[in-house]
Amino acid sequence: MLNMLRLPYLPSLLLSSIILTSFSINSQSLEYPPTIKRPTINEYHGYQVMDEYQWLEEIDRPEVRIWVEAQNDVSQKHLRKLANRNNTINMLNEYMLQKKRWNTYANINFSSNHESNYRLFYDDDLSAPSIYYRERSFNDYRVLVDPKFISNNDRIVIENFAPSKDDRYLAYLYSRNGSDWREIKIQSTEGSVSPPEILTGVKFSNVSWLNNGFFYKKYQQGAITDQTLDSEVYYHRLFTEQEDDSLVFKTNSPYDDFQLSGTYQQDMYVLEIHNPIKNQYSYLYFDPTSDIKAFRPLHYKVNYSLEFIDFKHGHLFMEATIHNKSQIIAFTAQKPLEIRRVTPEYEDAQITGYELMDDKIVVSYQALSKPFMTVVDLEGNILKEVDLPGGVSVSNMSYQKASGDFIFLLQSFTIPPVVCKLDLNNYDYSVVERTGVNFDFQSFKFSTQYFPSKDGTMIPIFIVYKNELKKDGKTPFLLSAYGGFGVISNPHYDPGIIYFIEQGGAFAFVHARGGGELGFDWWKNGRLDQKQNTFDDVIAAAEYLIDEKHTQPAKLGFIGSSNGGLVAGAVLTQRPELFGAVVIKVGVLDMLRYERFTVGPKWVKEFGSASDSLQFLNLASYSPYHNLKEGIEYPPTLLVTAHTDDRVPPLHSFKFAAALQGLSGSNPALLWTQQGTGHSGAANVSEKVENKAFVYGFLHEHLLRKD
Repeated sequence: MLNMLRLPYLPSLLLSSIILTSFSINSQSLEYPPTIKRPTINEYHGYQVMDEYQWLEEIDRPEVRIWVEAQNDVSQKHLRKLANRNNTINMLNEYMLQKKRWNTYANINFSSNHESNYRLFYDDDLSAPSIYYRERSFNDYRVLVDPKFISNNDRIVIENFAPSKDDRYLAYLYSRNGSDWREIKIQSTEGSVSPPEILTGVKFSNVSWLNNGFFYKKYQQGAITDQTLDSEVYYHRLFTEQEDDSLVFKTNSPYDDFQLSGTYQQDMYVLEIHNPIKNQYSYLYFDPTSDIKAFRPLHYKVNYSLEFIDFKHGHLFMEATIHNKSQIIAFTAQKPLEIRRVTPEYEDAQITGYELMDDKIVVSYQALSKPFMTVVDLEGNILKEVDLPGGVSVSNMSYQKASGDFIFLLQSFTIPPVVCKLDLNNYDYSVVERTGVNFDFQSFKFSTQYFPSKDGTMIPIFIVYKNELKKDGKTPFLLSAYGGFGVISNPHYDPGIIYFIEQGGAFAFVHARGGGELGFDWWKNGRLDQKQNTFDDVIAAAEYLIDEKHTQPAKLGFIGSSNGGLVAGAVLTQRPELFGAVVIKVGVLDMLRYERFTVGPKWVKEFGSASDSLQFLNLASYSPYHNLKEGIEYPPTLLVTAHTDDRVPPLHSFKFAAALQGLSGSNPALLWTQQGTGHSGAANVSEKVENKAFVYGFLHEHLLRKD
């Protein structure tokens, strides 16, 4: 579909063509709504690129809303039919029940400095979790904040919360309809009058308490698709209006973004200033015990990032990337360049978490298929290396100072999270609470294998299957990858994967370049002008599974979300013959215009910018929307997006679906736009079940059905 012409050769006829298109898919009895083609010409560095569906970027325009509703009428009816036909909803509901129970334990707000008094519980299947507060005994909880009472019209989800040091007040952040925008309210825990103010314009912010108020970050809030720019840090004092808040920090650059973090003890605060266009960082600190009541420099205009962990014994503990590895380092505010490395380095493992105590740090590492924990003192001496089972991941490590308990969670793609306790005296761990399952998890097996990518680089793939992995080419396989932003992808419980495997399939996750599983260089070799490596790795994975006779193209599917949605779109357009079905969830699909919307400017260091002539050519070479071609039979495709997704706005999916439906292929190309939710999907259990049932009912129809 990429129609790039040198300026002198652009046909003037393109500007006047308006075409109505309607398509029928005989094999599926699907008829899509008519979509208007309104060719728009965008100029890039001497090239003109025609965009026939740019009008769909105006997502709140009445005609776009009508078009989306018509698309949903088709897709939801069809997806519900498939889910019912394959009994997908009932079966997934059984697997989701285990996750419902788990969620009551998962969202405990832990702190290493005090015993937590807060938990999130689902009250019912139709509501988002409420905040419960413990007053007297461990099990004596009462509802403190119920999201149902915040709004009668919007779907409210509590996203985060932070108690004041004296535990008298709880500041909590919540979203409306899945948006990344947050509002902050404050609740009294003592039954006294709560501060009435509501803070708005908050995004990607935490809350750092100081005395009778807290720091937070805000932006100028506009339409859903507006760029997120002009970050500012404010201090809010309780029982005052937001308009009276004190501006703490801002710069002249609209692209500078800030993150302020403080300790629970309120003895140190660190401000990060990040310019994503220049990929440059600066760090300032504020010591409230000092006579100097201002932020002072630590590191200025550096090309590495630091994450503030805590302040202990006069040292700031930070996470940093050193020699291609994430490390925990320590230094004093007075001598910030005298850095001491605290954590050991392992050749084939990356840090995935840590918990800092008064005299030691417990650090979790993830090798490709096997995690472990290392306990070190604050000088960096290894106290113990704790071996853990293969095929799982560690998360939610927390030390409860009052009880002395150190809790962490283990989970895998096929086992819901298990609560474990680490004995800090002998460093043995034991299982505290198991989540019951109604399937034989011991019959699930896994293996890590390697295959060569296009350039010869050996790529790891993690395969999950039941009983045995056959080589008869008949096993339905679901492939997935993320491959972006240096993210370390760990095994996590997914009821959809259980469903797919229980129906006779197998699952594989590709640790493609662009991810962080093998360090900084692995990320670097899958970003900017090396982004094609990510797609080559996934394509090679598909070829490997086929060549090894584990599966065949008609039974091989791919599912990807967010950056993984970009991967899905890229492999779909580059090698459509390899796949029997593709699911693209909230994917970034128009790579020439992505940076014009919402948080797109923050992604320039990952993808590059169309404003740069060389980067433009690279983006155009793989942009999924611009590389659809007439005459190609694309596999059955489901695009899932959300109207209030202001991270990856739905316009990406709208335009891609319109273009794909406008081709002459015979396979389904469905667009499903969820309402009242955002980038992370449904908030309550009932909708989570239905959403997964729609996706896996679609995959079942095209990959698992035997008739």
